Amino acid sequence: MVEIGDAAPQFTAPMATPEAAAGKRGSYTSGDVEAFSLAEALDDGPVVLAFFPGVFSRTCTEELCEVRDWRDALTGLDAQVYGVSVDPPFPQLAFVDEYDLSYPLLSAFNNDVAADYGVRREAGILRGVTERSVFVVDPSGTVVYDWVVTEPQVFPDLDAVESALADAA
Repeated sequence: MVEIGDAAPQFTAPMATPEAAAGKRGSYTSGDVEAFSLAEALDDGPVVLAFFPGVFSRTCTEELCEVRDWRDALTGLDAQVYGVSVDPPFPQLAFVDEYDLSYPLLSAFNNDVAADYGVRREAGILRGVTERSVFVVDPSGTVVYDWVVTEPQVFPDLDAVESALADAA
């Protein structure tokens, strides 16, 4: 697993944005999916990668809405927040629209993002989904915060994430 002090694995992945999701549920096309590059995002400051098992599940919905409310309440921090799951981008777009997320979701479907960060579940009925985890990456590409949990209904300490973001800026 990636830990504090490690170089964050660089990746490019499909991205579902709030702008592309708005009001188009059921009619998404490949034109609604953007490419995300961690290297490019880091040019604009620190990045939060919040991995979660999957859209439209009870616990993930609660977590992502909590992150949405937290992100919207951030003051003075130019936080780039991205949710990451193995869902394809089309259901992610529907989820962003349904829950009015103000941040993009990245698709780890059919790529190595979750494995590269060491958060891909390797056993059990949900093999292949991501473990609930958060990484803060500073602009130099170094992981400055890591948190991983395997128990259900345990959410990240968003105050600790915010503190790591403030230190990384």
